Amino acid sequence: MYCRPLPRCRTRVGVWLLAVALQAATARAASRPVTAHPTRPATVRVRDFARAHGFHVKWLEPDKRLQLSRNGLTLVLNANSREATVNGLHVWLLKPFEYRNPAGYLSQLDVDHVVYPLLYPPRNVGGRKVRHICLDPGHGGKDPGYRVGAHEEQRYTLALAYELKSQLAQAGFKVSLTRTGDEFVDLAERPQAARRVGADLFLSLHFNAAADNRQEVRGTEVYCLTPAGAASTAAGSDGPTSGVLPGNRHDAKNFRLAFELQKALHDRLQAEDRGVRWARFAVLRDATMPAALIEAGFLSHPDEGKRILDTAYRRRIAAAIVEGVQAYKRVVERR
Repeated sequence: MYCRPLPRCRTRVGVWLLAVALQAATARAASRPVTAHPTRPATVRVRDFARAHGFHVKWLEPDKRLQLSRNGLTLVLNANSREATVNGLHVWLLKPFEYRNPAGYLSQLDVDHVVYPLLYPPRNVGGRKVRHICLDPGHGGKDPGYRVGAHEEQRYTLALAYELKSQLAQAGFKVSLTRTGDEFVDLAERPQAARRVGADLFLSLHFNAAADNRQEVRGTEVYCLTPAGAASTAAGSDGPTSGVLPGNRHDAKNFRLAFELQKALHDRLQAEDRGVRWARFAVLRDATMPAALIEAGFLSHPDEGKRILDTAYRRRIAAAIVEGVQAYKRVVERR
């Protein structure tokens, strides 16, 4: 039987439609949180993983600190600890790196939610750009946040938000705020406000305070939403559930955003690096876009607290956050 060949234009249309369908399927798969599978191992042997992904492996301290390096990416794991470094930046793992003589094991959760977003960065689908940032100045109104003497956290998060808004606008971003004055905004309303304006990123701004050792505790830390199946590093943030939450739809981008923000804060401010951390804070749980919560320093520290009160230093904090947002934007928009 003779079949007449399709005209070239139809063939091209068919190929194009197939490509679009595959791209859409990939986007759907990427947006779904990684969940445990009954046949999937809970841990992976690090040397096997390293061999499969082209890492060079060596012990920096025998049986204590293991280094994996590949093409400008260096991961250092500490035996039986959640604390690790990525290119020198402090990152908290979701589970401890287990050393069981003579092999080390990394949790599958950390492979999926820490290592893969660094090795294979998440991308925006369909050429989508990061244009609109929603800033969430922490606290306000009847919730002043941390108070150090006469200084309330809510006042300085709002001042930082306005400075950051100005710098982001100069960099070409559209910016919205969840509050514009000393007003109370319910925690659940904050990510919803970001959703209503169609924001591409949600950044919650805070300053820290230590209950003890105020002369010593200082530095910056950035939180992203804890993936399902892991415990948070922020005490008391897990709430009644540790299952899949709406914000877990963006786990890979949440982590990459937090990583780029913490890197920029550390590099720009030369503040103590308290790392990328995990929490199920209310403002992160319900975010429908990639989100992070920034703790930009300790109001309670005698030196760092004074700097936070200074307009020029807050300008530097804002510049660091802009740098982190731009670094994230370059990663996810790369094609």
